[in-house]
Amino acid sequence: MKKNLNFLEEFEEYAIRNRLLKSGEKILVGFSGGSDSTALLLALWHLKSKYGYSLIAAHVNYNLRGEDSIKDEEFVKEFCFKRNISLVIHNIKIDTKSNLENQAREIRFTYFNKLINLYNAQKIALGHNKEDQAETIIYRMFRGSGYTGMKGISPKSGTLIHPLLCFSRNEITEYLSQEDIQWREDLSNKESTFTRNKIRNEMLPWITKNLNPKVINKLYNASEIFSETDYILHEMAKRRLLTAQIKHTKNEYRFSLSVIKKTLPVLRFYIYKEVYSRLNNNEKDFYHNNYEEIEAILNSDGSKRITLPHDIYVFKEYNELIFTDKDYSKGFDIENSKEITSLRNRLTFEDCRIIMKKLKKLPQKRYLYEDRYTAYIDLDKTSFPLIIRHRQPGDKFSPLGMIHTKKLKDFFIDEKVPKFERDKVLLFCDNEKIIWVAGHRIDNRVSTSSETKNILMLKVEKMAIKKARAAERIKKR
Repeated sequence: MKKNLNFLEEFEEYAIRNRLLKSGEKILVGFSGGSDSTALLLALWHLKSKYGYSLIAAHVNYNLRGEDSIKDEEFVKEFCFKRNISLVIHNIKIDTKSNLENQAREIRFTYFNKLINLYNAQKIALGHNKEDQAETIIYRMFRGSGYTGMKGISPKSGTLIHPLLCFSRNEITEYLSQEDIQWREDLSNKESTFTRNKIRNEMLPWITKNLNPKVINKLYNASEIFSETDYILHEMAKRRLLTAQIKHTKNEYRFSLSVIKKTLPVLRFYIYKEVYSRLNNNEKDFYHNNYEEIEAILNSDGSKRITLPHDIYVFKEYNELIFTDKDYSKGFDIENSKEITSLRNRLTFEDCRIIMKKLKKLPQKRYLYEDRYTAYIDLDKTSFPLIIRHRQPGDKFSPLGMIHTKKLKDFFIDEKVPKFERDKVLLFCDNEKIIWVAGHRIDNRVSTSSETKNILMLKVEKMAIKKARAAERIKKR
């Protein structure tokens, strides 16, 4: 059997250029028995001794085509047996034909990923070709996935490799014919039931006939340009992201609204997509309509919230744009209130620890360590019982530095307290008034002075913070 050196040389050159093959690795090959996967497995088999990798073929039999499905399985068994290629077969029956294309894809990739771990393989090789690339670009273009989608299928993406992308279907079948290799035809591919089949069987042939006979190659070349463009914009957006970023944690990213607004729209798209992918651990399902949703709240008045796919939330709060996988607008477990009838060293309320101390004078160095969650109250200007609660309609107090009372709602607006945070703020009250809006301001009527004789120190601590510190101390030991 004489090998088609031209095809293999081009296959090898493409694989080397895109770093698809590596000595010592194990490659899992998706093998349906069709022309593409047969040519892929054959070419990899011819080159495996040269590059020192090993192969394992994986076939999924969905049992959707009756006798043809059985013959597909028999074909892949015989093909692999003749070449001493390891083969694993997954037989499954899909109960419903609803959303069949996505179901089959989900089953296939779940199985392939399971095999990757089971056999300690490093790559999954799939037989997508130039026509598949063209179909993907058109499909994604109309879904509004931007340059990232328009670049189509990447030669290498994570564990996935696509060594046949530089070949047309005709080149692939010619290679198999010259090698005297048969393959299985899936006649369902000629049916225009699924969207991709309609693009393949109706749209692309029409474009080829009426607009451009070389549309497949044009789209393939465009994919490489889009890929380079996508990379450049992605890198620019990551640098801009750092400029706009105020702070971030594992579950949240906060950006300066003014910096974001000054950023070019195309880079904003990439910033949003980058943050989305970091929180979601995948950039899947972020499209132009999601970008437009975020843009709509960018210039809106007041606080706004939208939900992106996979429960990623975007909040616009005053001067910040917040991305998070936590829905801050949802109700949270709260206690109605807690009554403190006498001075206590410490107590808990929800997830907070409340520390109380009676002092004769203010600490001389208090400004070195106190934060906005520590308050010093003139004890003689208030009285027990004290009540800890959350805001209620009509709440008013006299913020320190002001003579007159002010609605708590207006105070929050002036202080730019995010709308979705206001219901979580703790209020300390006596029978007559709010004495402290925790984290913000005490009431002017309970402020200390040179004449103060008894001082009440109140401190609010998140218990999760204390636990974290305790864990750090244990770790250091």
